[in-house]
Amino acid sequence: MVVDRDNFNNKTVLVTGGSKGIGKACALRFAGAGANVIINYAGDDEKANETLRLINRKYPGKATLAKADMGNPIEIDTLWEMFNHTGNFPEVLILNAAYQQKMKFEESNWELLEKTFSVNVFGNFHLAKLFVQTCKAKNIPGKLIIHSSNQGEFVNPTGFAYSLSKAALNHMVKHIAYATSKDNIRVNGVALGWFDTEGERTFYSGENIGEHAGNTIPIGRIGNAEEAADLAFFLAGDQSSYMTGSLLRLDGGYALSPDATT
Repeated sequence: MVVDRDNFNNKTVLVTGGSKGIGKACALRFAGAGANVIINYAGDDEKANETLRLINRKYPGKATLAKADMGNPIEIDTLWEMFNHTGNFPEVLILNAAYQQKMKFEESNWELLEKTFSVNVFGNFHLAKLFVQTCKAKNIPGKLIIHSSNQGEFVNPTGFAYSLSKAALNHMVKHIAYATSKDNIRVNGVALGWFDTEGERTFYSGENIGEHAGNTIPIGRIGNAEEAADLAFFLAGDQSSYMTGSLLRLDGGYALSPDATT
């Protein structure tokens, strides 16, 4: 993928869940292309500051932190109000933050679905709407990228609540894209497969991840966060200018032969 790395010079990019995993890789990717990156995170101050220092060592002055729980509408409003004070509105919003607790349908309860949907659906909706409203009001050519999952399409027995929330996100991509198609705002989603991130390592060891990916993913390996960041970068840039409402797969061929044992 050939991309003009000057594409995002001095533009502002907001990445939710940007302190680790795929969000961190996205923040690094855009900062390296000259963007001013705002790293949203919910709770781990130490990890967030570590990511901030890393980016600013490589690309001085390109990263700032913005703490807000994506499951809390008041904190999301406060986050957005920060932009009203500074006038430095993001032209790119990457909705990457997610909550997952592995439970089968039989084990799931109201509280789990409420927590999962509050972050993965309601929080994403709320921040996306603030972004779209601002882009329209200020005539900003916004780019919205929503990170979904192949679990939104395939049955993963241990991911009941998470899968339902990602199925909702898949449809949200299309609805928001349709609503904004005449406003110079582009909205695209990515159905992510299995990636080796800190989040996945809370469920599996590195050895288990490598072995299972090798046996079940057609391409023969797990994805790395930088590959997801490259696709987000493409979707936010001019080379994808004719794309909106698309839900792209980045799953190593998982959809060709889905395995439900994870």
